[in-house]
Amino acid sequence: MTIYDIFFFGFSIIYLPYLVIKSKAHEDFAQRFGWLPSTVRDVSASRPLWIHAVSVGEVIAAKNFIEELAEKFPGRKIVLSTTTKTGSLIARKIIAENIPKFYFPLDFSFVVRRALDRINPSILIVMETEIWPNLILELSGRKIPVVFVNGRISERSYRGYRRIKFLFGRILKKVTLFSMQAAADAERIIALGAPRTNVKVTGNMKFDTNPPKTTAPPTGRNAVGENGELIIAGSTHSGEEEVILDAYSGLAKEFGNLRLLIAPRHIDRVGAIKKLVWQAGFIPVLLSEVKVSEAGHSGKTVFILDTHGELSQLYSIATIVVMGGSLIKRGGHNIVEPARFGKPIIFGSFMFNFRDMARLFLENEAALQVKDATELICALRSLLKDRERRDSLGRAAKKLIDENTGATERNIREVCALLA
Repeated sequence: MTIYDIFFFGFSIIYLPYLVIKSKAHEDFAQRFGWLPSTVRDVSASRPLWIHAVSVGEVIAAKNFIEELAEKFPGRKIVLSTTTKTGSLIARKIIAENIPKFYFPLDFSFVVRRALDRINPSILIVMETEIWPNLILELSGRKIPVVFVNGRISERSYRGYRRIKFLFGRILKKVTLFSMQAAADAERIIALGAPRTNVKVTGNMKFDTNPPKTTAPPTGRNAVGENGELIIAGSTHSGEEEVILDAYSGLAKEFGNLRLLIAPRHIDRVGAIKKLVWQAGFIPVLLSEVKVSEAGHSGKTVFILDTHGELSQLYSIATIVVMGGSLIKRGGHNIVEPARFGKPIIFGSFMFNFRDMARLFLENEAALQVKDATELICALRSLLKDRERRDSLGRAAKKLIDENTGATERNIREVCALLA
């Protein structure tokens, strides 16, 4: 048993009972011990490309990366591992069905060897920065490249790693490539022992959402956005529309030419939202029923997006965007689309699926975060009164997008060079 096994065994004595108590020892937990599903074993002969994404945020960032990798290597199989149950659920929802999915093996040497025998990968690509010593050592011994993409090390994590640098310094030298999000992340991993020649800065892949496929004006665009200020509540969930309608109710009396467009995350909720709009004292108007040339709707109107594929372009006519999924515990949604159009963005406390991105926007004064309904009203009122502030937030958001877009393509190039 190696020193890493001893260290990890001590950790597991505490961690495994915690999983049981918290009901996180799910039905596929055997996979954590290297007993992988037949779908993984079936592709092992082809030496697949192994992608590892810890949880929800990493899986979302990996989606475009995996799709582009599949295009670059059409004859190669890809397998995807996750660590958390929520990450696994999201992977099964958004990642192609033909890509085998499984839970990441625990970092015991005997478990790692069993898992690698079953996967037989040609490369391991880890999203962000999960350092597992036994796995990295075993891969290195088998001459299999290990690549970290979208790597990040927070100041807090860096302080923790420094305390055990004597353990990790040797391990980091075995990693083929670190593609880090920012210069600060690169310097931290180098300080922990990674060879400078193996470290590159390629940006944050979470900024690489697919742009709209069409630039055609959405249905009813003139009627919605060209006769006053427009608030778009994008990708909303149940429990958020009430908060947004309440805020709009007070603001509509103050700002006579203010309009609201609610774009639910799930179109099948349109009927329920219409009822909420009526109950709030407004007239619901489905966007599909508005003619392009129509205008002159009263302040009593609330528009509801009831078609797929138009929200991205509708952001271009927004005055302010409120991001759904963040006012309740859903984890938020990607704010890249409104930021690409230079729009001021407000999101709530629950952006845990996009934690790093939210932090970056706040640090660069490119978005506002609110804790509750009261703060939402205050933030909206403040921005509606201050065009200069709106423009400043929008410019900062657009700048962030311009500085970070393209990380996926850069990482694909790095991986291609290793597989050539």
